[in-house]
Amino acid sequence: MRFIVSLLILLFSLSAFSAGQKDARLSRRALKGLGIEDDKFSELPVQSFPEDGYIVDTYQILPIDGSNGFYQIWDEVHLDETDGLVKLLKSDANSNELWKITLNDFKGMQRRPKLLDFSDGTLLAAWESSSAGTNNVNLWCMRIDKDGSFLWPLPGVLSCAPKNQLNVSLARLTDGGIAAVWEDYRNSDPDIYYQEIMPDGSPVYTPDGVAIEKVEGAQLKPGFVLDENGFAKKLSWEDYKDFTYPVCTITIDLDDLSVPEAGALPLILSLVYLLRKRA
Repeated sequence: MRFIVSLLILLFSLSAFSAGQKDARLSRRALKGLGIEDDKFSELPVQSFPEDGYIVDTYQILPIDGSNGFYQIWDEVHLDETDGLVKLLKSDANSNELWKITLNDFKGMQRRPKLLDFSDGTLLAAWESSSAGTNNVNLWCMRIDKDGSFLWPLPGVLSCAPKNQLNVSLARLTDGGIAAVWEDYRNSDPDIYYQEIMPDGSPVYTPDGVAIEKVEGAQLKPGFVLDENGFAKKLSWEDYKDFTYPVCTITIDLDDLSVPEAGALPLILSLVYLLRKRA
């Protein structure tokens, strides 16, 4: 009898140890994308710790309207690595959470979020989504009010073109709109595509964006050069005319872009989101 009791105690101890080891592994995995060592974790204010996944990309920005606190946006990948979400929160100066929202409920991975702040306290978030399938990463965006509510009834479409659209950059325009530029693989080699979004979420140019640089080789890492007031003034990217040549940087004024005349957005685009929502 004593032997049986001792055996049960031993089995219980091993089970508890195994569970602790699993929790430790999940903790390390949740911090993997942040590059944070385990022994540094206790020194950090925890804004979010997913119970069923891990964080890959996250960053904070300070409000440009001069208010205290900060915004933090991140992606959460489920432990089975089949789906993911993008979340956003606002905290006060003492790291107390004021509000937190989930920006989408798409199937697939939602990754690499970007966040743009406006002087009125509203925000624009953009992210990459693999909800259309493997090797078909698209770009979506959402405008958020200062209290964390959505200003658009549906996310806006930056691009749902075939293949991948990656590494989007955002900037404010003087008319209140938003400029977006990204690497686009619809023609196999990466090209630079551009779009402007009106304050109501409708695109200015043809759906899925317009090509700014579409030549042989690779055009990578697009971004904006801002003026003294923080508005988009120029576009810049790295250009490899041939993959064996050294890279050069190209910069062009937005006023000099050769893009088609603005057109109306077909209503069908508004239905794309509904078709890809989580069942």
